Amino acid sequence: MAKSKKIPRSKKLVRVLRRKWFKPALYTISISYLIYLGISNAVIQKKVIEEDLPRFMISRLSDKFEETEFSHLLLTVQEINKRPELAELLKDYANRPYPSAVCPKLLEQNLNRMNWEAPAFLIRIKKLFSMYDSYDHLKRLNATIDFLAKEIKERRLPKSFMTQIDLLQKERDDLLKKELTPEEYKFIEDYGGIVQKLKIEE
Repeated sequence: MAKSKKIPRSKKLVRVLRRKWFKPALYTISISYLIYLGISNAVIQKKVIEEDLPRFMISRLSDKFEETEFSHLLLTVQEINKRPELAELLKDYANRPYPSAVCPKLLEQNLNRMNWEAPAFLIRIKKLFSMYDSYDHLKRLNATIDFLAKEIKERRLPKSFMTQIDLLQKERDDLLKKELTPEEYKFIEDYGGIVQKLKIEE
């Protein structure tokens, strides 16, 4: 009977190491690497999100007109209006009563990206609407005054209508004194179209 060939001890050791150490070690290293990739990816994403967040937020509840702030307000409106699903949310939110209006989460996130807290944004939108209403009233008064003056000049209306013109001019002057500053008038004159599209007429 042939004698079985004796396997050298070194080869036995290699086999044992492969079976009991190498495969588990390779498995452990693979799992560790996958965990590392997952954690590092989460850390990188968190860093990107944090860097993307605004450094300051406009949270002051004031309707005082400041041209720089209101220009940023209109820029925010234009940026949000580029996305139809957000544009509808914005229009609905802007026309709700302050301060009871609840801002939809998706819209609030986009406002935050543009440095606005929702209530601070809304109160300034209401100020814009008020400015637009005063501006529109003023334009109508001026148009009526001009029409009456022309009709009187061309003798299609009697001179007694000058009294009506005087009353309209007084109303216009009071409006400019109490409701609309020259800066607000100029701002709405330049950008009133954006406000008009956002405003739902009652």
